[in-house]
Amino acid sequence: MLLFVCLCAIAAASAKDAPTVNIRQGVIIGSRVADGNYISFYGIHYGGSTSGENRFMAPTEPPVYPGEYHAVSSDIICAQPSPRGLIGIEDCLVLNIHTKNLTTPKPVIVWLEGEEYQSTSNILYSFKELVEKDVVVVSINYRLSIFGFLCLGVPKAPGNAGLKDVIHGLKWIQSNIAAFGGDPSKVTLIGHGSGAAMVDLITLSPLSRDLVHNAIVLSGSALAPWAMAYDPIGYAQKFGEKLEYTGKTPTELAKLLSTTDINVISSVLNEFEFYNNTPLFAPCIENAKLNPNGTFLSDAPINILRSGNYTDIPYVAGFTDREGTMRAKEAAHNNWLEVMDSSFEDFLTADLVFKTRNDRLNVSKIIREFYFKQRQVNMETIEDFLDFQGDVLILVPVTRGAIERALTSKSEVRMFEFAYRGAKNSDWAYPQIPLTGVRHGGILNHLFNYDLKSNTAKTSIIDRTVHFVQTGIPQPTNSVEWRPMQNSFNLLYLSGGEVQTDIIVYKEEGLGNRNSERTDFWHKLFNEYYQPPRPVSSANNLLSFGIMTLITHIVVTLF
Repeated sequence: MLLFVCLCAIAAASAKDAPTVNIRQGVIIGSRVADGNYISFYGIHYGGSTSGENRFMAPTEPPVYPGEYHAVSSDIICAQPSPRGLIGIEDCLVLNIHTKNLTTPKPVIVWLEGEEYQSTSNILYSFKELVEKDVVVVSINYRLSIFGFLCLGVPKAPGNAGLKDVIHGLKWIQSNIAAFGGDPSKVTLIGHGSGAAMVDLITLSPLSRDLVHNAIVLSGSALAPWAMAYDPIGYAQKFGEKLEYTGKTPTELAKLLSTTDINVISSVLNEFEFYNNTPLFAPCIENAKLNPNGTFLSDAPINILRSGNYTDIPYVAGFTDREGTMRAKEAAHNNWLEVMDSSFEDFLTADLVFKTRNDRLNVSKIIREFYFKQRQVNMETIEDFLDFQGDVLILVPVTRGAIERALTSKSEVRMFEFAYRGAKNSDWAYPQIPLTGVRHGGILNHLFNYDLKSNTAKTSIIDRTVHFVQTGIPQPTNSVEWRPMQNSFNLLYLSGGEVQTDIIVYKEEGLGNRNSERTDFWHKLFNEYYQPPRPVSSANNLLSFGIMTLITHIVVTLF
């Protein structure tokens, strides 16, 4: 009996000490974390139901909580395909907040992750280092794959639902983050991979005005060939054919897909593979006539950047020196090397458009010669394969995007390359492929406080990040000068820690364009052959898809 009374007293004391916030939705109760001296709130709804008729629509208002809401569910993820089948749930519009205290106003980081708009890593990141430096960190769930990026140009599927989710979440932050110790006038968006492309796109959308004040894009860009849909209706119709929805108009297809069981939808999502790195579902340029005030994007990113008509805020772009590892799995376990060797033109990206078949073949030969010379594409030339993939996926579009932004932005634009190898990448899963640099995603090991033997790089990256979210300038006291790109090409190069010699030395230096040979090569091609994405048509354009399949080889693989 005495034990029971003691346990009740402890439980009552714990409930009393639990961090509690009162907002318009209701009373939110969080918890103190085990890995540091800060508070976390998990699973707070910022939007309403996204199932049924709302499946592809813009988010609605969040529910009001009756009584108290215990914000402790850290395992809510949005529905997404996986090799094991569907994981996550459809009604998933929640955010997580990590804060040192609920009083002093602190700058806010909003974290977006993504893996080609299809999935998230499902890693429960530690934000300890950032939070304990007086930063509030918010991570936002958003709809993925077809649920977030079906774009048919019709009222029931206008497109960009996942991006509109984030906008809705940013509005929620403006209204509520002060109650969690955050400063709504200092919100910094940080994204990686397709999350970085989303951050880039959000800064270009008129819907983001006054919601974001700084941006950091890591290994992604709105100008990447995979960042935007080039034929969203055609791809959706091809997807519909797998469900026996053949010959349907966009309106009919939207209605059918909104009522199809998500497990059935998920089973088909894994049946597509695109050698030209085109996602099946991606952000699109919307039909602005559907909702003039709610359109996320009505023009191509390159046109918006050149017009200067975007959210003009301090901007940092970065990439690692081995981004091509993003396609290591395809080289190690799929047949991409073999296919590239026999049909190199199938790997030309969707943003290169040619007037004739001969032009396409000639450019294909030029690109192959630049990367592979006269050699075969196989495991002996894997480094060249990784160079090609890293350039077209990340390095070239990130560099190009930063240069274009610097030409029109009144705010400072900065860029960095992360080549520090002190973290040994123990999670590298492809022993048949030598890891000769920092893999795609390697910088996150430092930003999110993984167990690293060397703290020097981590400390520098975190200090620069915190200074940036506080002031808009990533230049802490006594750090190496990091010049903006407005007047000349400036790159902060972060290197050292070579694994081969076990040298754990971290180095920062300001350089020019150390990748100029590769970026200049692509600049010439873009000047002649680049075509930006176009607004989605609401017409049932099967002819468009037929043309696109000639220039984007589609392989269907059954898992």
